[in-house]
Amino acid sequence: MNSWRERINPQPMFDVLAMANLRETQGHYIARMEIGDTPGFENMSIHNLVKKYASSPYRYSPSRGEKVLINKVIETQWPDHLEENVVIGPANYLITAALASKTTEGDIVLLPDPGFATYKLSADFLGLNVIYYPVYQNGVSNFPNLDDLIKTLKVRPKAIVVNNPSNPLGTAFHHEIILKSLQNFPSLGIEIILDETYVNLVYDETNAYLSEIPATRIRSFSKEHCAPGLRIGYAVGEKIIADTMADLMSLSISCVPQFIQFAIADYLGSPESKLFTNSLKEKMSIRINYLANLLPKDVLQNKPNAAFYALLNTGVKNGDETFNYLLNHNVSTCPGSKFGEKSKNSVRVSLAGSENNFEKDINMLAIALEDWLNV
Repeated sequence: MNSWRERINPQPMFDVLAMANLRETQGHYIARMEIGDTPGFENMSIHNLVKKYASSPYRYSPSRGEKVLINKVIETQWPDHLEENVVIGPANYLITAALASKTTEGDIVLLPDPGFATYKLSADFLGLNVIYYPVYQNGVSNFPNLDDLIKTLKVRPKAIVVNNPSNPLGTAFHHEIILKSLQNFPSLGIEIILDETYVNLVYDETNAYLSEIPATRIRSFSKEHCAPGLRIGYAVGEKIIADTMADLMSLSISCVPQFIQFAIADYLGSPESKLFTNSLKEKMSIRINYLANLLPKDVLQNKPNAAFYALLNTGVKNGDETFNYLLNHNVSTCPGSKFGEKSKNSVRVSLAGSENNFEKDINMLAIALEDWLNV
């Protein structure tokens, strides 16, 4: 049995971030696409509200979250839930908290491949056994029939994590596809965790909302409203699950800073928030099309329709080698291997970079990829 220290591993994207930062300190201009930061979408409304509330004394908050924010989350996100069902916390942290609240060491958990790195890191920390299910094969995203997968397993998983829209794919799967795949799970005693971080950032007519099935759901303010440094999101689930997640919050980080919660409570559902989200959707649609038009043929087989990301298929080229080549040509991406076996021959790019440099950065990416694929 590994020690707790041996079970703790960092998110790989921050290693990539450090490598890009190092090249910048050496005097290079770097096209920054390695992490889901959002310098291209400045949210002045939330900036001003955080500044306003930061001028008051900093005080503790309840570990579950401030009542005013919990009620605003219910109003704007999950109107069919009660205060006892909601927890406020960093969305990345809430992934670990959700898994911890639903599993016991040694349990089996199903994770998407490719999927956000925190799922596997959290499962390893909690001593869970991972079985992957594919959501991307041969350059194309596809959500499988998990009911069929369960029938082939000799053991029954305790929980499944579903990420819709997907990071790293940038794909929003239609809710009917996922519902059909999951609808038998509750009767089998399989717990469902829905990571809906980008569910309000879908750029076409795909309906990614899945309210028809019991699950613990996680969303992120920081991503949806382009304020990742605030590190705040929310989860909703059964009372016993929400209580456990709040208790783990109390044990670890105590609470989300009060002034941040008050600022977000003012902002959610406001006219400014709706205008910002609509503008963000319009700009991201333009960025996705710009990327698609410039990339070499067959690199973008899976055109994104949600979130900030695109997974670029490099064919027979190894994704880690592609990453190194691009970084040496001053284009910072993230190796697909960081997200799973199915994406090892790819790199992920974030499309939320600086507005002033976006077209320049995409041109640098397209030229470097063209050269690399012809080596």
